[in-house]
Amino acid sequence: MLFNSFVFLFVFLPLVVVAYFAIPAHRARLVLLVLASYVFYAYAKWWFALLMAASTLVGYAGGRALERARSRAVLVATVASLLALLGAFKYAAFVGGNLTSFVGVITAHGFPGLHGFLNGIVLPIGISFYTFEGISYAVDVYRGDLEAERDPLRYAFFISFFPHLIAGPIVRYGFLRPQLLRRHPFDADRVRAGLLLFALGLAKKTVVADGFATWVNRYLDDPSSLHAFEAWAAIVGFGFQIYFDFSAYSDMALGLAQIFGIELPWNFNRPYRASSPIEFWRRWHVTLSTWLRDYLYIPLGGNRKGERRRDTNLLATMGLGGLWHGASLNFVVWGLYQGVLLLTTHHLRKRALRAPTVVAVAATFVVVMFGWVFFRLHSAAAIGHAVAAMFLLHGLGQFPGHLTLLIVAAIAYTMVVPEEWTWDVRSFGFARVAAVGAVLAVGVASIYTSHPFIYFRF
Repeated sequence: MLFNSFVFLFVFLPLVVVAYFAIPAHRARLVLLVLASYVFYAYAKWWFALLMAASTLVGYAGGRALERARSRAVLVATVASLLALLGAFKYAAFVGGNLTSFVGVITAHGFPGLHGFLNGIVLPIGISFYTFEGISYAVDVYRGDLEAERDPLRYAFFISFFPHLIAGPIVRYGFLRPQLLRRHPFDADRVRAGLLLFALGLAKKTVVADGFATWVNRYLDDPSSLHAFEAWAAIVGFGFQIYFDFSAYSDMALGLAQIFGIELPWNFNRPYRASSPIEFWRRWHVTLSTWLRDYLYIPLGGNRKGERRRDTNLLATMGLGGLWHGASLNFVVWGLYQGVLLLTTHHLRKRALRAPTVVAVAATFVVVMFGWVFFRLHSAAAIGHAVAAMFLLHGLGQFPGHLTLLIVAAIAYTMVVPEEWTWDVRSFGFARVAAVGAVLAVGVASIYTSHPFIYFRF
């Protein structure tokens, strides 16, 4: 079920909210939200709910086992089981397809049946997110940073809560658990604030992000036809499309959770204001970047074992972070590119090479935007055409006026206006509430031509 769908807006959400506050008992409310979340998830395909239930069972049982015996073997078994579910559905086609292609080149025999089977595997939406949440829980219990949850209902809520289920933010149980121990009474101002934030996110998705998508797709559907102006405008346009698309989902998730009295961690803080790639990753998809830092980079050794080891750890972490986004080599390349940006920044800082803030922000903007070419285009040929065009090998071409105006407006907005989740929407008076209502009406009307959220693919 999509946030930007009529069935969610006018059927699912009103029924769940009314039923939640009509039920007086706290535990019954948790049961309601878990059941509603499973309905929400099963709306796409019924067996998605079974897969999430299996992941929930593995994570809960692993946590209880780690409580009884804080054993590395138990931790490895739990994490491996969670990753096995993810790997079977997300990476089987990638690994199996490349392996059979390699064997086919050597043996001169194809495997059309196996290729067909692997390519027919459906990726359950959201599986990457709740798998990472289960892993963080198991690791935190193993480290002693968190007590194992003995109540299966609360753990099921942690994994399934529908506002963050499909595309995050990635929540850690230590952040959520204290909020599940108390009943949240109806608070009209809180519900109103949550609805306003949700409305802003919906409009940002259906109007702004999807507005960019229309023009970006027009150019990037055929990268071989691009010239320099179109290529740069299309890639920068995609950079803003994915930002508005994903930050809109995060705003909507935070707003929905707030309605029920639950606080979720924020995910974005105007990343294109960053003055270095390091700062960019402190502002972009923050719950993923901190997850990668705490559960991958630091366990690998972080920066504690010298520069060479740090650089290797950065490349490994960002490469695996790229692979998390999708089972395709282009995502690995994008991740490694980000890793190179990070280690280059470290080396420049060591040599005390610093630029004025305006120059640093502009340079960071350019190198980050260039990297989106590896994220958006999936084949080596398409990437090659786009990169060649961006480096003037195909001529300047025509100036894409409409897309450029959108980009200029987006730059001005993101450089001046704070993130929507930071707005004090509780203080909004009638005029500003009416303005949000008007924006929401436009957003709802735009649902007819809306695109799926980009991060639903991961």
